[in-house]
Amino acid sequence: MMLKIFLNNLMGLRNNLSNLLRLGEIKDSMVRFIEAKFELKKIEIQEKAERGVAELIFTLGLVILGAIVVVFVLILAAYGLNVWLGTPYGYLMILAFLILTFISVYVNKVTIKGKIRDIIQKEMDAMDS
Repeated sequence: MMLKIFLNNLMGLRNNLSNLLRLGEIKDSMVRFIEAKFELKKIEIQEKAERGVAELIFTLGLVILGAIVVVFVLILAAYGLNVWLGTPYGYLMILAFLILTFISVYVNKVTIKGKIRDIIQKEMDAMDS
């Protein structure tokens, strides 16, 4: 009879140990799952950053190329005004136009910054989807 009670207790202990081992496996699985989720999120963020940097570099290249074209067009326009008017005032006219443009942009800088922020926000929202 004592032997039977001892064997029952031993079997119960074995079942409890088995259950504890399963809990350890579940815990390990959950840890691996959470690590995988973090890794996936890290990769998603890295992909978004890569796309953003690529877009920024492309846009910067276009802006530089556009600026060079604008400089040459302004020089050509100034030379054309010099020839058309027969005086060297073409360059001064272009300079006055650029100064007025600069003043206009400077006065409206708050509005322009707001529009740029809105465009950037729209682009970031588009990247999220």
